[in-house]
Amino acid sequence: MSNHLIINARHHLNWHQRFVSNASTAMLWGGWLWMWRPLLNIFNWINNLGASFQPTLLKLVANGTPMNIEGSVMALVGTSGTLLLWNMLPARKATTSPQAPLLRDYAAHFELPEQDILAGRASDVCIVHHDDNGRITRIESQG
Repeated sequence: MSNHLIINARHHLNWHQRFVSNASTAMLWGGWLWMWRPLLNIFNWINNLGASFQPTLLKLVANGTPMNIEGSVMALVGTSGTLLLWNMLPARKATTSPQAPLLRDYAAHFELPEQDILAGRASDVCIVHHDDNGRITRIESQG
């Protein structure tokens, strides 16, 4: 057994299953590349502008947006303050807690006497008998 992360079980597939897998993979890769087409068109447009635009573009990319110390401190304080205020919001709590079904509810649902259910809960071994439709017909307690 190899320790590869990708499981390659293509040799277990029939030829038509491999063909469908290869075709669908090629179509999905084509769709993914087609989604990048607008960005590639923009790069092509920038490249076609010529040499006069390239130095300006390089200056913009190299300099970026200058961030001063005051702006950095304001961003840090603003983010921290927002998170602290978010933390002070009241937590959502359930308005009513769900009630656990009572013994009589179980007895009514399964159409069994309450004593049989209590005996089954208290016993070490409990055998539940079912009819052909899967409904509980009897509970037998042992031990």
